[in-house]
Amino acid sequence: MGTLHHVMHTGARPIGLLEFMDAVRAACKPRFPHARGLLHRQVAVAVSGGVDSMALAFLCSQIRKRDHEFKISDNPVSSFCGLVVDHGLRPGSREEALAVCKALRRMDFMGELLALNWSRALGDSYNRVHPKELPNFESVARTLRYQKLGSYCAYRNIASLLLAHHEDDQYETVLMRLLQGHGSRGLRGMRKARDIPECWGLFGADGSGYVDDQMREYPFYKTTPSKGKRKHMRRELKSNIRHLVAGIESNEHSTAELSGGDLDDPYQSKRAVPFNIDIEDGGVTVYRPLLEFSKDRLIATCLENNVPWWEDATNKDPTLTIRNAVRHLYKGYTLPKALQKPSIIALSKRSERRVQAQEDAANRLLSRTIIHDLEVHAGTATVQFPKLLPRLARRDSRSPLRRRARLLKQREIAAIFMRKILELVSPESQPPFLPTLENHVSRLFPSLALLEEAAAANPPKAFSVSGVFLIPIMPNTGSTSIPEKTANKQQQLQQLSWYLSRTPYPSHRPLPRVRTTYWATERDHNNVWMMSPRMPWALWDGRYWIHIEHRLPYRLIVQPFLLEHGKSFRELLTPDDRDLLAAFLKKYAPGKVRYTLPAIYLEEHLDLDNVVPRPSYPNPIYWDDGDGNRRDEEERRGSLHPKVLDNSKMKLVALPTLGIQIPGLDQWLSYEIRYRKADRDTLQKAGTFHRGSFMAPGALKKRVMRSGVSATKLRRR
Repeated sequence: MGTLHHVMHTGARPIGLLEFMDAVRAACKPRFPHARGLLHRQVAVAVSGGVDSMALAFLCSQIRKRDHEFKISDNPVSSFCGLVVDHGLRPGSREEALAVCKALRRMDFMGELLALNWSRALGDSYNRVHPKELPNFESVARTLRYQKLGSYCAYRNIASLLLAHHEDDQYETVLMRLLQGHGSRGLRGMRKARDIPECWGLFGADGSGYVDDQMREYPFYKTTPSKGKRKHMRRELKSNIRHLVAGIESNEHSTAELSGGDLDDPYQSKRAVPFNIDIEDGGVTVYRPLLEFSKDRLIATCLENNVPWWEDATNKDPTLTIRNAVRHLYKGYTLPKALQKPSIIALSKRSERRVQAQEDAANRLLSRTIIHDLEVHAGTATVQFPKLLPRLARRDSRSPLRRRARLLKQREIAAIFMRKILELVSPESQPPFLPTLENHVSRLFPSLALLEEAAAANPPKAFSVSGVFLIPIMPNTGSTSIPEKTANKQQQLQQLSWYLSRTPYPSHRPLPRVRTTYWATERDHNNVWMMSPRMPWALWDGRYWIHIEHRLPYRLIVQPFLLEHGKSFRELLTPDDRDLLAAFLKKYAPGKVRYTLPAIYLEEHLDLDNVVPRPSYPNPIYWDDGDGNRRDEEERRGSLHPKVLDNSKMKLVALPTLGIQIPGLDQWLSYEIRYRKADRDTLQKAGTFHRGSFMAPGALKKRVMRSGVSATKLRRR
């Protein structure tokens, strides 16, 4: 391990600055095109010390010398920060990482050393097994590395992370996936831009942080119109007002006969809707601007500009990782022409074009879809899917094999479209696999059913996939004397709507829970419980971001609303809140959907009028973890609380998404809740009706085809 001697590569030319800037613009496109990014923002660069990352760091260091207003993603760049990750698995790794940081500083490039904590990741097995002896060492190291990078970016409010993957890395990736049997979506290889992986549930990195940014005095994503746009809007508004006033004989007479009550909404009271819940967005995006450049050109760039780099000897061990084995294979042997770099890169680009064509076809289906309601208070949606007819040419009708092949292509596009819709409600961390969705396509689109699925496609029945429960909303035929076959034909001619909600929690699996780490243990001079340390944002059930601050002597737990706590919770509410709760549950969470709502519980029963914990309740002992974070003793030696909570001893105190809580709770507790990221492109491309129905009210009669579920009616304002 050490600095390589300079070797002349006469066949490759260095990467020019303008060429690199064009590559960055092509890879780092704006995430919020409607916003105006005026503030300069720091950009992070992952630097390993190898020739590829050192070349990327050098090229980035030259950008601001040429253009101070150069934009990456949505904002101009204020500075670059090199993040050097020390895995700590070999002697001298820290010294080498410090040398990389020193080399970055010589390029006027700020370097930050990040060390991985293997003991926390491996737990008790850390003292028994060396990390390199793990069978999944490569995936564990990748997860820890991305989590460390994501945590730092979230802490520093950095939204863009540049990676130095190049064309040779792309070749190795596609070749590995080809050997593993991937389809066209996998054969695209690494993408130029994507959300940071392995950071599920990490606030600020995993699709979150946008709402906090909009609360800043000077947000990075400025959505308000510019001064010139506001001036134009004022002129247009004044012109419209003049035209309206000209058609009214007396503006004073028209408003004098109206009272304040006449302007109220006749269909709902002022408190008929819960408080607004923000939908999160943002997070950290990784960009790969060097995918179009070969490694030889990166070496030539470092040689031309006297940039040092370090070679990792573990990259040459073919027995350590699959990538090393593939690298040893194509460098040590002459592969067939179809497996050589030009052919594999061409395959990657063809796969990208094919996938893009499928995405465009799915977006066309999305534009014909109506999303009646996306109710973030309950995590549900009412969706009217388009009617699909199989597009078959004349020659397809004469060949059963050709007809089946054409039908399979359309089913794949329908599965891509289904995934876009399901991701609005699904609690899963990863999108569902397309082959899994293709097995359910015939349930939503009976016209795309294969011969062996035709019998099960009609009539439509409720089903569950990817954590989402889909219930058909059957159209009202208006007469009970219509034969069943005629009714089925009428259903096929109409566009069927589906009610999407979170799948009910199975009894054999543990409920999703989030516990507050701290609880109040001290009183002030007035003998009042002091506020506990603020709980960081936590992702509950993959759907809601929540954080809690309280001064109760017991810990708080967020888990689903349970049936056995409903009666006691209602008895604690005031009559007005009790009526509101009944109205909200009927409107937003009918049937079993209400038992998927998040609820805040006290770990044990406590009288808020006389807050005294039981004598044997464990108190936390705070300690400093070395990073400036205050932690409790439970994290060091295991929880002092029972592993399995007793639901009978818990006390329900609030339903945060509905804004319903027991009286007097606001004196002891404050919380904030947000819905996790929903794809803006999906919501913008699909037709929507805000709290309205696309069909007539009589057509929104829901009948669940599964036994054991009672029929209910959905009414939309």
